[in-house]
Order: sequence, then structure tokens, then C-alpha cells
Amino acid sequence: MSKVEYTKKLLGNLVKQARAASMDQEELALRTGTSKNTISRLERGKGINSDTLFTVLDQLEVLDPLIETIEKEYELVSNNPLRKSSLVEKELPNDF
Repeated sequence: MSKVEYTKKLLGNLVKQARAASMDQEELALRTGTSKNTISRLERGKGINSDTLFTVLDQLEVLDPLIETIEKEYELVSNNPLRKSSLVEKELPNDF
């Protein structure tokens, strides 16, 4: 199993456990403006829209630890020099 597939399964399990403590899939779908089918897909580790994923995680109050982790990782790479474009600008022929 790839890291991406593992992460989707892990997030799906997290959403399922956090949701099941306080509501059913239909209620979570209503609160997040999505469908019950989308919640089911997420909980089964299937791909969904990232906006929807973040909205669901926020609704279940599990987004903050993810934000903290991303902020820490960003701090580690934010001082890395940016790579200059490797594309050489081409002059257009003057055919006019």
C-alpha cells in the first residue's frame, strides 16, 4: 500500500471514529454541505475533493493538529532557496 493510500485510509478511519461519537453520516453531510455518499467515500479511504476534506475535518474539530503540523513543516522549508525557472525565454521571430 502506498503512502497516499495509507493516508486516505487513516484519514477515513479518523473521520469515522470522530463522527460516530456524535452524529451519523447524514448529519455530517448536512453540516458540511456535501452528500452522505461523499462522507461514506471519505470514511472508506476513497478520494474526495480537498476542500470537502478540510471542511469535514474542521467540522469534527480535528483540523487544528493538521494545521500545526503543516505550519511546522513549512517553517523547515521556508528558508530554502527558490529554484529559478529552467525555461529559457525564447524570442519570437519578427515575421511582420
